[in-house]
Amino acid sequence: MALSTYDDLKAVVADYLDRTDLTDQIPDFITMAEASFNRVIRQPDMITKNDSFSIAGRYTTLPTDTLEIVRIVLDLQPVIVLEYMTPEELSERRVSMTGTGKPYYFTTIGGSANQLEVLRSPDQTYTASIIYYTRIPALADGTNWLLTNHPDIYLFGALVEAEPYLKNDDRMPMWTSRLDKALNDLRLQGQRERHTASSLRMRSVALG
Repeated sequence: MALSTYDDLKAVVADYLDRTDLTDQIPDFITMAEASFNRVIRQPDMITKNDSFSIAGRYTTLPTDTLEIVRIVLDLQPVIVLEYMTPEELSERRVSMTGTGKPYYFTTIGGSANQLEVLRSPDQTYTASIIYYTRIPALADGTNWLLTNHPDIYLFGALVEAEPYLKNDDRMPMWTSRLDKALNDLRLQGQRERHTASSLRMRSVALG
């Protein structure tokens, strides 16, 4: 059976489970697997860039699909690359950096707010380039790059999340092992891609 759509995945999961009473639960297994993927996967496919991100105040709402900030650069001459601090470090530094001005530091405030906090508080609206990891789009909303390129991760991720219903199924160690291997292979692939891209940029600078 093909494994390229949400419906395909649900059907294959049902086949592997060899159960006919989990039709309503299988979408939940997939959703829980996606939550786990967003916690552990960081791949080049997830990186996006916004060159017109506006920072006008101490707090700015981040794009709704933001998972993790990679880099923020203020569009100035010369540019300012904001340095990341933990919320606690930023709070301590704010004591000695009063007033407004050009931001030099940032942190993120998670939860439903999903906000960016900068220091100093900006004295005007600054345009920035923001590079960040995006959440893996939910399969329930359509297909995505992870299912297209790595269907085994989705399959074994959903099967592992079925454990509470399977109750010590003998197949679980095998599925867990397959998922761990697939995630590790994906991690290594991402490292190779980042290393290759970095090497190419360095070579380009050298030849220029």
